[in-house]
Amino acid sequence: MSTQETAAGADTPHAPPQATTTPDVIAEAMDEVQLSPLSIQAAALVRSMEALSNIFWISLGGTVLTIFFAGLNQLNVNANSDYIALGEYQVPKATLPVAAATFALFAFWMTANRLTMLAYVLDTTRLPRSMVHEIFHLNPPVLHVFDRTNLNIWSPFTGVAVLLLNWGIFFGNAVALTGSVAAQQIAVFAAFNWELLIGFLLVILLVIVYGVRGVVPPLKRIFEHLHEQPLAIGWPRWSLAVIAIVAVVMANDQFDVDDGPDNLIGPAIANAVDGETLLVNGLEINLFGIDAMERDQICQNMAGEDYPCGRTAVMALQKLIETHQVVCLPFFAVNATRVVGACELVTPNEPPPKTPDDFLSEAYQPNSLSRIMVEQGHALTVGYGRELFGEEQRQAQVLRAGVWSGSFEPPASWRARMQ
Repeated sequence: MSTQETAAGADTPHAPPQATTTPDVIAEAMDEVQLSPLSIQAAALVRSMEALSNIFWISLGGTVLTIFFAGLNQLNVNANSDYIALGEYQVPKATLPVAAATFALFAFWMTANRLTMLAYVLDTTRLPRSMVHEIFHLNPPVLHVFDRTNLNIWSPFTGVAVLLLNWGIFFGNAVALTGSVAAQQIAVFAAFNWELLIGFLLVILLVIVYGVRGVVPPLKRIFEHLHEQPLAIGWPRWSLAVIAIVAVVMANDQFDVDDGPDNLIGPAIANAVDGETLLVNGLEINLFGIDAMERDQICQNMAGEDYPCGRTAVMALQKLIETHQVVCLPFFAVNATRVVGACELVTPNEPPPKTPDDFLSEAYQPNSLSRIMVEQGHALTVGYGRELFGEEQRQAQVLRAGVWSGSFEPPASWRARMQ
């Protein structure tokens, strides 16, 4: 070979060798990074616990939301509406109980799913027991539901007890909110479906049963793996959850009205707030079974001319009570200062009713303010009021009394249009 060829060959770069992927190369790479099945199992354990912690935080947030909406529902600004005002948004009240049940079902499903996954990882893991305990110690779920202290069924401060207390408060608020919404539907619209309420309460009960059956068994399996002892929820902790539900429901004053002997309000002087509401002894009382023209509502008379039928209804109610005291039988509270009930005029020649049975007797029905307002054509019958005052409304139509003398928009439609 010549000197030039040698020099030329030295100047020519050599091509890199072709890289080949073989099982030996892969094995060598795995040895270098030291990736073992045990590390994968440890990572799966940590991920499962992190997911459980996130779900527990979500369930706590759900409880806070039920408390928040239950509180908003009791405000006067929301008491006479089927919506809850939330800034510029309006949340339909009827959707809140459904949303609560749906949230609980989802949270229970996710919790049961993650607990089952964690139990499966523990069933199949080859990690040393000391390493498993170390992982649980360093990465506990937010409520510490796997701590050994949970074996004490009498402590109210263990993770399991706090979890049950949280769900007890959640379902207590859900039931209280359902009852409150139902009562307000009667107060404002005098229409209510008992079958629907009972059905929804059964749905809540089924959701609770589903949660218990889905969450408790895998939780017990995990405890047996960690502590080699079975976990007993125990009647003290179950009782704590039930007490929480009952306490939250009872804290709602929906059905707690007691202003005088035998639960009657009055006899007392009253003032008309609108065509269907009286102010008696500091309480606003919605007249049961009727829906009067709204205060700012405009109707048309027989000649087709506009007139303030809402203000006419207010003045008609005020005229009825300005020379008479009233006595009222409250049915339930809308909030702390507003109830729904039936009210009667106290006439000079008749003694006022002294008990609820006297109040509901036929002898006092002619003095019913609800009946008189319908009879004069200032209010429409709604809900159960159709059965009580249906004949008076038909007579008002025949005689063209009040708003029946011209044309008008039903108050419920007017309210919906104004919102």
